[in-house]
Amino acid sequence: MKAWEREKRIADYLQEHGSAAITEICELTGASIATTRRDFEQMRQKGLAQRTHGGLQRIACKEEKGYLQGTAIASEIDEEKQRIAQEAASQVVAGESVFIGAGKTCNMLASLLRDVERLTVVTTSITAVLELADCPNVTVVLLGGDVHAGVHFIETVDPNIHVALRNYYFDKVFITVDGIDLERGYTVNDKNQTGLYTQLSRMTRRFYILADSAKFDRRAFASVFAADKACRMITTQGMPKKFADFYARQGIPCTALAVE
Repeated sequence: MKAWEREKRIADYLQEHGSAAITEICELTGASIATTRRDFEQMRQKGLAQRTHGGLQRIACKEEKGYLQGTAIASEIDEEKQRIAQEAASQVVAGESVFIGAGKTCNMLASLLRDVERLTVVTTSITAVLELADCPNVTVVLLGGDVHAGVHFIETVDPNIHVALRNYYFDKVFITVDGIDLERGYTVNDKNQTGLYTQLSRMTRRFYILADSAKFDRRAFASVFAADKACRMITTQGMPKKFADFYARQGIPCTALAVE
């Protein structure tokens, strides 16, 4: 059983019973005690549950968010997103200022930054704000605009939002896109994101694009960057080989992660 499948079973069990002993979950998933402890710790770090002596307990406030939760792993693509988010989080160090975009991968990234000291996060993602708002060590700035609800996130959208960013500079910027195509480059469904992303790419030391394998060979509505855009890619080994070859030829740093 894969990690995301175990997590879903554990979450369903907690939804029904409220708490679970480690022996109960071992029996439920067929995993060893060591693996189950790792699963418990992963769920704790993502804010999906809290540890108890010898077990795990449901967190009511997370359930109240409903679809705003936005970090649940329910498919193999979600497992890719989580692995990408973990790698992105490993790039963030204490004292940095970062921008986090909207989307499920960015939600997951935000949830993994809760323990980073003296961190400043600027974002358009209301979901990311909810993940970080109660962290005393993280300063969170939500940019203004009209509210737009996506499938796994809520964000603020403003065609002139890049104006508010003119006085900012980031150590790192993390965004997702809706499609990546060698002809049309990086594309998004919301044309209002093009000005924002273009501005962000000029205002950072390192610009990361986070992309699961489903984003490749896909075209969305608006082109935002050419395929040879200078950036750092974080993706998985599910990326088509022609893209890996293209990034290698262009000298674009690309981390292709293995997923269980």
